[in-house]
This record gives sequence, C-alpha cells and structure tokens, in this order.
Amino acid sequence: MLQFIESAPFQVYIMGHSCGNSDRTLLNTLFEHKNCVSIKPFYHIDKDGKDNYMEIVQNIARNFTDMKLMRDRVVNKTYTEAFSVDRKQN
Repeated sequence: MLQFIESAPFQVYIMGHSCGNSDRTLLNTLFEHKNCVSIKPFYHIDKDGKDNYMEIVQNIARNFTDMKLMRDRVVNKTYTEAFSVDRKQN
C-alpha cells in the first residue's frame, strides 16, 4: 500500500466503513499523505430519510492530527451521494 500511495495522487472513497478507531493508524497514513487529494464519503440513508454523512465525517476527523488538512480534503456532502438507502416496507 505504501508503494501505491507514494506513486501518484489519489482520492479515498469511503463506502460502508465507519472510519472508527480500529483502523486509525492506517487511515491517518492514507488521509494525511501528501498524495491524497480528497476523501469522498458515501453515506447511508435510513427508512426515515436521515443520513449518516456527519457521523462519517466526525469519525474521519478523529483520524487526522491536522484539522485544516481534514477540512480541505473531505468532500462536501453536495458533491457526494448515498451509497445505500433503506427501503420502506409497505
């Protein structure tokens, strides 16, 4: 992985991952690397229409030591989309 991230600029897509504490070292290495151009979290929408975008972004923030860098890299919700949606049962 280190060889890959050193080779060229990259974007991180987050799909179905909470970005919690268990992967902190790995995620910090990816997120704060000089070749990381952005982090695009795809979120989940529940049956009530609520999404978890902010929860994912808060978890991403915990993997950064540089908050300015985090704000520069995380893609605004306007430019991402839902990865999954719970369907209402009739």
